[in-house]
Amino acid sequence: MAVSIADSVKVISFDLDDTLWSGPQVILHAEQVMLNWMQQHTPKVLNALDQNQLRQRKIEFIKSNPQFAHKVSAAREHFLQSLFHEFEYPQAKALAQQCFAAFYQARQQVELFEAVLPTLETLKQKYRLIAITNGNADIALTGLDHVFEFCLQGEEFDKPKPHPQIFEHALSRLDVSAHEVLHVGDHPVQDMLGAHEAGLQTCWLDDGSREWQQSFTPHAVITHVRELIAQ
Repeated sequence: MAVSIADSVKVISFDLDDTLWSGPQVILHAEQVMLNWMQQHTPKVLNALDQNQLRQRKIEFIKSNPQFAHKVSAAREHFLQSLFHEFEYPQAKALAQQCFAAFYQARQQVELFEAVLPTLETLKQKYRLIAITNGNADIALTGLDHVFEFCLQGEEFDKPKPHPQIFEHALSRLDVSAHEVLHVGDHPVQDMLGAHEAGLQTCWLDDGSREWQQSFTPHAVITHVRELIAQ
């Protein structure tokens, strides 16, 4: 069933991972590409650590280096550098850059949920579209730069979603008022609470994986972005 979008809305903002495509699926693929690179170039690491151990090491690295907590690209690259240094690879920094580049390129190979692209292209005929993400997807590399005016990434800011800063920056760049923007996302806190506290209208994509525990009610609830188009 299509939802009703308020007449005041001029811009629709979208989260990316788990709203337009499966985030875990993309990351799993990118991590496998990264492991393949390591098997070829830094095999001593994989001879000592399996994939789960690597993930746990990365978690521990971020705990010890909280400055990287929301800097997802820098966190992974610096973790790889520390790992390669630990295993006594010369030029650990250069190797980490190359390994991250392999991961990053694969991370952009997204598989959009069904009907997402035609939905976005239809919405673009009436609204300005932007993306706001805490991930490091690149709209040009994912093939979505023709529908999105721009994309803001949480790692570019002092604080990511749900902090209002990234939403307020979007409003300033768009030169619109908060009530003229509808933010669509799957996460009740990062997306919905953040947008709500910044004064934006909110549309929760309820995929069944999370409970709604916020004290406010979103302006709309959908199960797929195609519901944003009148049937």
